[in-house]
Amino acid sequence: MKLCIVMDRYENPYAGTESQVFKLVEGLTQRGWTIRFAVFRASKYSGSDAFPVAIEELDIGRISDPRSWWAVYRYGRTLANDGFGVVHVFFNDASVVCPPMMRLAGLKTLISRRDMGFWYSGVYLRALRLTDRFAQGVVCNSKAVAHITAKVEGVPESKLHVIYNGYPEGTEECSASGDEPNTQHNRKQPLIIGIVANLRPIKRIEDLIEAVSRIHHSGRNVELRIVGGGDQAAYRQRVEKLGIAERVKFLGSQPDSERHIQDFDIAVLCSETEGFSNSIIEYMRCGKPVVCTDTGGNPEIIEDGVNGYLVGVGDVALLADRLEALIDDPDRRLAMGRSNKEQMARRYSLESMLNQHIRLYHQIEPGMAEA
Repeated sequence: MKLCIVMDRYENPYAGTESQVFKLVEGLTQRGWTIRFAVFRASKYSGSDAFPVAIEELDIGRISDPRSWWAVYRYGRTLANDGFGVVHVFFNDASVVCPPMMRLAGLKTLISRRDMGFWYSGVYLRALRLTDRFAQGVVCNSKAVAHITAKVEGVPESKLHVIYNGYPEGTEECSASGDEPNTQHNRKQPLIIGIVANLRPIKRIEDLIEAVSRIHHSGRNVELRIVGGGDQAAYRQRVEKLGIAERVKFLGSQPDSERHIQDFDIAVLCSETEGFSNSIIEYMRCGKPVVCTDTGGNPEIIEDGVNGYLVGVGDVALLADRLEALIDDPDRRLAMGRSNKEQMARRYSLESMLNQHIRLYHQIEPGMAEA
Protein backbone atom coordinates (compact mmCIF):
# COMPACT_ATOMS: atom_id res chain seq x y z
CA MET A 1 0.00 0.00 0.00
CA LYS A 2 2.60 2.47 -1.18
CA LEU A 3 1.90 5.40 -3.49
CA CYS A 4 3.87 8.45 -4.59
CA ILE A 5 2.15 11.65 -5.73
CA VAL A 6 4.09 14.24 -7.74
CA MET A 7 3.00 17.78 -8.62
CA ASP A 8 4.62 20.80 -10.24
CA ARG A 9 4.05 22.92 -7.14
CA TYR A 10 1.71 23.02 -4.13
CA GLU A 11 0.65 26.52 -3.16
CA ASN A 12 -2.18 25.95 -0.64
CA PRO A 13 -4.90 23.42 0.22
CA TYR A 14 -7.77 25.70 -0.85
CA ALA A 15 -7.38 25.69 -4.65
CA GLY A 16 -9.40 23.14 -6.61
CA THR A 17 -6.81 20.50 -7.49
CA GLU A 18 -4.74 21.05 -4.35
CA SER A 19 -7.77 20.59 -2.11
CA GLN A 20 -8.61 17.26 -3.76
CA VAL A 21 -5.00 16.08 -3.50
CA PHE A 22 -5.03 17.01 0.18
CA LYS A 23 -8.18 14.92 0.73
CA LEU A 24 -6.75 12.03 -1.27
CA VAL A 25 -3.50 11.93 0.70
CA GLU A 26 -5.24 12.41 4.02
CA GLY A 27 -7.79 9.69 3.26
CA LEU A 28 -5.22 7.17 2.06
CA THR A 29 -2.94 7.70 5.07
CA GLN A 30 -5.91 7.21 7.38
CA ARG A 31 -6.46 3.85 5.67
CA GLY A 32 -2.89 2.80 6.34
CA TRP A 33 -1.23 3.71 3.04
CA THR A 34 2.37 4.91 2.90
CA ILE A 35 2.40 8.10 0.85
CA ARG A 36 5.37 10.02 -0.49
CA PHE A 37 4.56 13.43 -1.86
CA ALA A 38 6.94 15.42 -4.05
CA VAL A 39 6.86 18.76 -5.85
CA PHE A 40 9.03 19.92 -8.69
CA ARG A 41 9.34 23.40 -7.18
CA ALA A 42 9.11 24.73 -3.65
CA SER A 43 6.49 27.11 -2.31
CA LYS A 44 5.93 28.74 1.05
CA TYR A 45 3.34 26.10 1.85
CA SER A 46 5.50 23.12 0.88
CA GLY A 47 8.13 24.33 3.33
CA SER A 48 5.62 24.19 6.18
CA ASP A 49 4.35 21.22 8.18
CA ALA A 50 0.70 21.75 7.24
CA PHE A 51 0.33 18.89 4.74
CA PRO A 52 -0.70 15.40 5.96
CA VAL A 53 2.73 13.98 4.98
CA ALA A 54 6.18 15.47 4.44
CA ILE A 55 6.59 17.30 1.12
CA GLU A 56 9.77 16.50 -0.79
CA GLU A 57 11.03 19.44 -2.86
CA LEU A 58 12.84 18.08 -5.93
CA ASP A 59 14.12 21.46 -7.19
CA ILE A 60 13.32 20.65 -10.82
CA GLY A 61 14.04 23.50 -13.23
CA ARG A 62 12.81 24.02 -16.76
CA ILE A 63 11.60 20.85 -18.44
CA SER A 64 13.62 21.77 -21.52
CA ASP A 65 16.75 21.15 -19.43
CA PRO A 66 17.98 17.51 -19.67
CA ARG A 67 19.11 17.75 -16.04
CA SER A 68 15.45 18.03 -15.00
CA TRP A 69 14.66 14.74 -16.70
CA TRP A 70 17.69 13.08 -15.12
CA ALA A 71 16.66 14.33 -11.66
CA VAL A 72 13.18 12.84 -12.07
CA TYR A 73 14.70 9.52 -13.15
CA ARG A 74 16.96 9.45 -10.08
CA TYR A 75 13.97 10.17 -7.85
CA GLY A 76 12.11 7.34 -9.54
CA ARG A 77 14.95 4.94 -8.84
CA THR A 78 14.84 5.96 -5.18
CA LEU A 79 11.12 5.21 -5.10
CA ALA A 80 11.61 1.83 -6.78
CA ASN A 81 14.35 0.88 -4.33
CA ASP A 82 11.99 1.76 -1.46
CA GLY A 83 9.30 -0.55 -2.78
CA PHE A 84 7.02 1.95 -4.55
CA GLY A 85 5.41 0.85 -7.79
CA VAL A 86 2.87 3.56 -8.70
CA VAL A 87 3.22 7.31 -9.16
CA HIS A 88 0.18 9.58 -9.54
CA VAL A 89 1.02 12.88 -11.24
CA PHE A 90 -0.79 16.23 -11.22
CA PHE A 91 -0.22 19.41 -13.26
CA ASN A 92 1.53 20.15 -16.49
CA ASP A 93 5.32 19.84 -16.26
CA ALA A 94 5.17 16.71 -14.12
CA SER A 95 2.74 15.18 -16.62
CA VAL A 96 5.30 15.65 -19.38
CA VAL A 97 8.44 14.45 -17.59
CA CYS A 98 7.26 11.78 -15.17
CA PRO A 99 5.67 9.11 -17.43
CA PRO A 100 8.77 8.25 -19.50
CA MET A 101 11.28 8.78 -16.67
CA MET A 102 9.29 6.79 -14.12
CA ARG A 103 8.80 4.00 -16.69
CA LEU A 104 12.59 3.98 -17.19
CA ALA A 105 13.00 3.76 -13.42
CA GLY A 106 10.63 0.78 -13.26
CA LEU A 107 7.45 2.46 -12.01
CA LYS A 108 3.94 2.83 -13.39
CA THR A 109 2.43 6.29 -13.78
CA LEU A 110 -1.05 7.77 -13.72
CA ILE A 111 -1.52 11.35 -14.89
CA SER A 112 -4.46 13.63 -14.14
CA ARG A 113 -6.48 16.06 -16.21
CA ARG A 114 -8.77 18.40 -14.31
CA ASP A 115 -9.76 21.17 -16.72
CA MET A 116 -10.72 21.78 -20.32
CA GLY A 117 -7.16 22.37 -21.48
CA PHE A 118 -7.06 26.17 -21.43
CA TRP A 119 -3.30 25.85 -20.82
CA TYR A 120 -2.67 23.75 -23.94
CA SER A 121 -0.06 25.19 -26.27
CA GLY A 122 1.74 23.86 -29.29
CA VAL A 123 4.88 22.96 -27.36
CA TYR A 124 3.04 21.29 -24.48
CA LEU A 125 0.74 19.36 -26.79
CA ARG A 126 3.57 17.97 -28.86
CA ALA A 127 5.34 16.87 -25.69
CA LEU A 128 2.21 15.40 -24.12
CA ARG A 129 1.30 13.40 -27.19
CA LEU A 130 4.75 11.81 -27.01
CA THR A 131 4.95 11.19 -23.27
CA ASP A 132 1.28 10.27 -22.59
CA ARG A 133 1.93 6.88 -24.16
CA PHE A 134 4.20 5.98 -21.24
CA ALA A 135 1.39 6.49 -18.69
CA GLN A 136 -0.81 3.60 -17.61
CA GLY A 137 -3.87 5.81 -17.43
CA VAL A 138 -5.35 9.29 -17.18
CA VAL A 139 -7.64 10.24 -14.30
CA CYS A 140 -10.21 12.90 -15.31
CA ASN A 141 -12.62 14.64 -12.96
CA SER A 142 -15.49 14.80 -15.45
CA LYS A 143 -16.66 13.19 -18.67
CA ALA A 144 -16.16 16.51 -20.44
CA VAL A 145 -12.49 16.60 -19.40
CA ALA A 146 -12.05 12.99 -20.52
CA HIS A 147 -13.55 13.85 -23.90
CA ILE A 148 -11.24 16.82 -24.49
CA THR A 149 -8.22 14.80 -23.32
CA ALA A 150 -9.00 12.06 -25.82
CA LYS A 151 -9.67 14.52 -28.62
CA VAL A 152 -6.71 16.84 -28.16
CA GLU A 153 -4.01 14.62 -26.65
CA GLY A 154 -4.99 11.48 -28.52
CA VAL A 155 -5.33 9.35 -25.37
CA PRO A 156 -7.24 6.12 -26.14
CA GLU A 157 -10.54 5.65 -24.36
CA SER A 158 -9.26 2.52 -22.62
CA LYS A 159 -6.80 4.66 -20.67
CA LEU A 160 -9.33 7.24 -19.46
CA HIS A 161 -10.84 6.96 -15.97
CA VAL A 162 -13.47 9.42 -14.73
CA ILE A 163 -13.43 9.95 -10.96
CA TYR A 164 -15.50 12.87 -9.72
CA ASN A 165 -14.17 15.06 -6.94
CA GLY A 166 -15.04 13.90 -3.45
CA TYR A 167 -16.31 15.92 -0.52
CA PRO A 168 -17.09 15.17 3.12
CA GLU A 169 -20.70 15.10 4.17
CA GLY A 170 -22.36 18.48 4.63
CA THR A 171 -21.98 20.08 8.03
CA GLU A 172 -24.49 21.82 10.20
CA GLU A 173 -22.57 25.06 9.69
CA CYS A 174 -23.17 24.94 5.96
CA SER A 175 -26.92 24.74 5.64
CA ALA A 176 -29.53 26.20 3.36
CA SER A 177 -30.12 29.79 4.41
CA GLY A 178 -33.43 30.31 2.64
CA ASP A 179 -36.32 31.45 4.81
CA GLU A 180 -39.73 29.93 4.59
CA PRO A 181 -41.46 31.00 1.35
CA ASN A 182 -43.92 33.38 3.00
CA THR A 183 -41.18 35.34 4.76
CA GLN A 184 -39.09 35.47 1.59
CA HIS A 185 -41.93 37.09 -0.31
CA ASN A 186 -42.04 39.87 2.28
CA ARG A 187 -38.34 40.23 3.00
CA LYS A 188 -36.91 43.74 3.32
CA GLN A 189 -33.24 42.80 3.12
CA PRO A 190 -31.70 42.45 -0.35
CA LEU A 191 -31.61 39.01 -1.90
CA ILE A 192 -28.00 37.81 -2.08
CA ILE A 193 -26.54 36.64 -5.38
CA GLY A 194 -23.10 35.17 -4.82
CA ILE A 195 -20.14 33.76 -6.71
CA VAL A 196 -16.96 32.00 -5.57
CA ALA A 197 -14.30 32.47 -8.23
CA ASN A 198 -10.91 34.08 -8.56
CA LEU A 199 -10.88 37.40 -10.39
CA ARG A 200 -9.57 36.11 -13.70
CA PRO A 201 -10.86 36.75 -17.23
CA ILE A 202 -11.74 33.07 -17.72
CA LYS A 203 -14.30 33.34 -14.89
CA ARG A 204 -16.20 36.11 -16.76
CA ILE A 205 -17.30 37.83 -13.56
CA GLU A 206 -17.98 40.96 -15.58
CA ASP A 207 -20.94 39.08 -17.13
CA LEU A 208 -22.46 38.59 -13.69
CA ILE A 209 -21.84 42.23 -12.77
CA GLU A 210 -23.67 43.31 -15.94
CA ALA A 211 -26.55 40.91 -15.20
CA VAL A 212 -26.89 42.20 -11.63
CA SER A 213 -26.92 45.75 -12.95
CA ARG A 214 -29.86 44.89 -15.21
CA ILE A 215 -31.66 43.20 -12.31
CA HIS A 216 -31.07 46.15 -10.00
CA HIS A 217 -32.31 48.67 -12.54
CA SER A 218 -35.44 46.54 -13.05
CA GLY A 219 -36.37 47.46 -9.47
CA ARG A 220 -35.44 44.20 -7.71
CA ASN A 221 -33.66 44.44 -4.36
CA VAL A 222 -30.43 42.46 -4.79
CA GLU A 223 -26.84 42.43 -3.62
CA LEU A 224 -23.88 40.72 -5.31
CA ARG A 225 -21.12 39.16 -3.22
CA ILE A 226 -17.90 38.09 -4.91
CA VAL A 227 -15.62 35.68 -3.03
CA GLY A 228 -12.24 35.25 -4.69
CA GLY A 229 -8.72 36.58 -4.88
CA GLY A 230 -7.23 38.77 -7.57
CA ASP A 231 -6.97 42.37 -8.73
CA GLN A 232 -10.29 44.09 -8.04
CA ALA A 233 -9.50 47.41 -9.75
CA ALA A 234 -11.10 46.80 -13.15
CA TYR A 235 -14.19 45.21 -11.61
CA ARG A 236 -14.65 48.06 -9.16
CA GLN A 237 -14.41 50.54 -12.02
CA ARG A 238 -17.10 48.61 -13.85
CA VAL A 239 -19.56 48.57 -10.95
CA GLU A 240 -18.98 52.30 -10.45
CA LYS A 241 -19.73 52.97 -14.09
CA LEU A 242 -22.91 50.90 -13.90
CA GLY A 243 -24.04 52.74 -10.79
CA ILE A 244 -24.21 49.65 -8.57
CA ALA A 245 -21.16 50.14 -6.31
CA GLU A 246 -23.35 49.99 -3.21
CA ARG A 247 -24.85 46.73 -4.44
CA VAL A 248 -21.59 44.81 -4.92
CA LYS A 249 -19.27 43.50 -2.19
CA PHE A 250 -15.79 42.17 -2.96
CA LEU A 251 -14.86 39.77 -0.17
CA GLY A 252 -11.45 38.68 -1.48
CA SER A 253 -9.91 35.25 -1.06
CA GLN A 254 -11.41 33.29 1.83
CA PRO A 255 -10.05 30.09 3.39
CA ASP A 256 -13.58 28.98 4.29
CA SER A 257 -15.75 29.95 1.35
CA GLU A 258 -18.72 27.92 2.58
CA ARG A 259 -19.09 30.28 5.53
CA HIS A 260 -20.00 32.94 2.96
CA ILE A 261 -21.93 30.64 0.62
CA GLN A 262 -24.43 29.88 3.35
CA ASP A 263 -25.50 33.54 3.16
CA PHE A 264 -26.19 33.33 -0.59
CA ASP A 265 -29.76 33.01 -1.82
CA ILE A 266 -28.64 32.16 -5.37
CA ALA A 267 -25.17 30.92 -6.34
CA VAL A 268 -23.60 31.62 -9.72
CA LEU A 269 -20.66 30.46 -11.80
CA CYS A 270 -20.37 32.05 -15.25
CA SER A 271 -16.93 30.78 -16.33
CA GLU A 272 -15.87 30.46 -19.93
CA THR A 273 -14.65 26.93 -19.22
CA GLU A 274 -14.74 24.49 -16.30
CA GLY A 275 -13.55 20.94 -15.80
CA PHE A 276 -15.34 19.98 -12.60
CA SER A 277 -16.24 22.98 -10.51
CA ASN A 278 -15.48 22.87 -6.81
CA SER A 279 -17.49 26.07 -6.42
CA ILE A 280 -20.64 24.43 -7.74
CA ILE A 281 -20.14 21.49 -5.40
CA GLU A 282 -19.74 23.87 -2.46
CA TYR A 283 -22.97 25.60 -3.50
CA MET A 284 -24.72 22.25 -3.58
CA ARG A 285 -23.37 21.21 -0.18
CA CYS A 286 -24.92 24.37 1.21
CA GLY A 287 -28.25 23.68 -0.47
CA LYS A 288 -28.20 26.60 -2.90
CA PRO A 289 -29.89 26.88 -6.30
CA VAL A 290 -27.24 27.30 -8.99
CA VAL A 291 -27.08 29.30 -12.20
CA CYS A 292 -24.01 28.39 -14.23
CA THR A 293 -22.67 28.36 -17.76
CA ASP A 294 -23.31 25.37 -19.99
CA THR A 295 -19.64 24.46 -20.39
CA GLY A 296 -17.23 21.67 -19.53
CA GLY A 297 -18.38 19.45 -16.69
CA ASN A 298 -21.11 21.82 -15.46
CA PRO A 299 -23.97 20.01 -17.29
CA GLU A 300 -22.88 16.78 -15.58
CA ILE A 301 -23.63 18.41 -12.22
CA ILE A 302 -26.52 20.80 -12.94
CA GLU A 303 -29.67 19.63 -14.74
CA ASP A 304 -31.34 22.63 -16.29
CA GLY A 305 -34.58 23.46 -14.52
CA VAL A 306 -34.14 20.76 -11.87
CA ASN A 307 -31.37 21.80 -9.47
CA GLY A 308 -30.42 25.01 -11.23
CA TYR A 309 -30.18 26.67 -14.62
CA LEU A 310 -27.65 26.44 -17.44
CA VAL A 311 -26.91 29.48 -19.62
CA GLY A 312 -24.66 30.00 -22.60
CA VAL A 313 -21.19 31.44 -22.04
CA GLY A 314 -21.40 35.22 -22.36
CA ASP A 315 -25.22 35.27 -22.59
CA VAL A 316 -25.79 38.09 -20.11
CA ALA A 317 -29.45 38.50 -21.04
CA LEU A 318 -30.28 34.87 -20.29
CA LEU A 319 -28.18 34.97 -17.12
CA ALA A 320 -30.19 37.94 -15.88
CA ASP A 321 -33.44 36.25 -16.92
CA ARG A 322 -32.67 33.04 -15.02
CA LEU A 323 -31.60 34.96 -11.94
CA GLU A 324 -34.81 36.99 -12.06
CA ALA A 325 -36.84 33.79 -12.34
CA LEU A 326 -35.30 32.55 -9.09
CA ILE A 327 -35.52 35.93 -7.40
CA ASP A 328 -39.24 36.03 -8.09
CA ASP A 329 -39.92 32.40 -7.08
CA PRO A 330 -38.71 31.52 -3.55
CA ASP A 331 -40.39 28.12 -3.69
CA ARG A 332 -38.30 27.17 -6.71
CA ARG A 333 -35.14 28.36 -4.97
CA LEU A 334 -35.86 26.16 -1.99
CA ALA A 335 -36.75 23.13 -4.13
CA MET A 336 -33.57 23.41 -6.20
CA GLY A 337 -31.49 23.85 -3.07
CA ARG A 338 -32.95 20.69 -1.52
CA SER A 339 -32.32 18.78 -4.75
CA ASN A 340 -28.67 19.81 -4.64
CA LYS A 341 -28.13 18.64 -1.07
CA GLU A 342 -29.70 15.28 -1.92
CA GLN A 343 -27.52 14.87 -5.02
CA MET A 344 -24.38 15.66 -3.05
CA ALA A 345 -24.99 12.75 -0.69
CA ARG A 346 -25.54 10.35 -3.60
CA ARG A 347 -22.83 11.24 -6.09
CA TYR A 348 -19.91 13.21 -4.70
CA SER A 349 -18.89 11.68 -1.39
CA LEU A 350 -15.28 11.64 -0.22
CA GLU A 351 -15.63 7.93 0.49
CA SER A 352 -16.56 7.20 -3.12
CA MET A 353 -13.66 9.24 -4.48
CA LEU A 354 -11.16 7.40 -2.28
CA ASN A 355 -12.57 3.97 -3.12
CA GLN A 356 -12.43 4.62 -6.85
CA HIS A 357 -8.80 5.76 -6.66
CA ILE A 358 -7.85 2.71 -4.63
CA ARG A 359 -9.51 0.37 -7.13
CA LEU A 360 -7.65 2.08 -9.96
CA TYR A 361 -4.28 1.84 -8.19
CA HIS A 362 -4.84 -1.89 -7.66
CA GLN A 363 -5.93 -2.26 -11.28
CA ILE A 364 -2.68 -0.87 -12.68
CA GLU A 365 -0.51 -2.53 -10.02
CA PRO A 366 -2.24 -5.81 -9.06
CA GLY A 367 0.58 -6.71 -6.67
CA MET A 368 -0.37 -3.90 -4.29
CA ALA A 369 -1.82 -5.17 -1.04
CA GLU A 370 -5.51 -4.48 -0.59
CA ALA A 371 -6.46 -1.57 1.65
